[in-house]
Amino acid sequence: AIFIIEMKRSLALCLAFVGISQVSCFGTEHYIWRVGGVSRRNISLLKYSTRTGIVPEVSEKDKGEIFQQLGYIPSNLVSVAARRGGNLKTPLVLKTYPLNGGASRRKAKAEGSLTPFPTLFWFCCKDVGKAIADLERRGFVKRLEERLSEPGMLEQFVKCHDEYAKERWDSMSYEHQQYVSRNERMVRMLRDSGIAGTDYELFRSSQNPSIKCLHAHYGHYRSQIEKYSKQNGMDMDGKINNIEGINIVGLWIDELLRSEYPDLIL
Repeated sequence: AIFIIEMKRSLALCLAFVGISQVSCFGTEHYIWRVGGVSRRNISLLKYSTRTGIVPEVSEKDKGEIFQQLGYIPSNLVSVAARRGGNLKTPLVLKTYPLNGGASRRKAKAEGSLTPFPTLFWFCCKDVGKAIADLERRGFVKRLEERLSEPGMLEQFVKCHDEYAKERWDSMSYEHQQYVSRNERMVRMLRDSGIAGTDYELFRSSQNPSIKCLHAHYGHYRSQIEKYSKQNGMDMDGKINNIEGINIVGLWIDELLRSEYPDLIL
């Protein structure tokens, strides 16, 4: 026991010497390193607790780019789910773990030390994000909601919510699923809600479905395209309509971005 205490003291002294400090964030311990007076979270130094067990698959280059985009590295980061095209290849969408991420206000919805985070695919690109925000400002949310009344579109819309909810729940460990299941509110958020936390079950029998967030739908769509492209070893352009469960709203957003902002690299 004495030996372990001395080892911890030595580690603390070393971290303090090189400008690294240990902090706790949403139930997960992190190491923060400081460069030029600015605190930065180095994902390779993260000491994930056994409560989350996250092992991110992110390169050092991607970590730096994500930090530039967001100003920090999400504590529940899992991987880069989609990238921009052209020669950029910078992170566009991040995949996150459904627990212990986001703002501290989520603590009110927590079960014990675990905090729900229903955003499985997190949009992180500022340039494309601004263009999507402009579409929202110009009233395209309402226009896309009207398009959901076209034959077959509502069914496809509900199906993409189904896929999102299932993928989010399946991404959690069995232990976390069991733990979360004790809290009805967290179950609704992590197992039953759709994209952007939407209570989409009402849409199955409704003729007035709503779209909560264009960023969330486009992030899901781009993650789908990236995943299927890798699985098939091919460019999915021209074949996206054939993917079962494709986010139809995300597809429409992609078409709008290409027509309204032709110089924007998606």
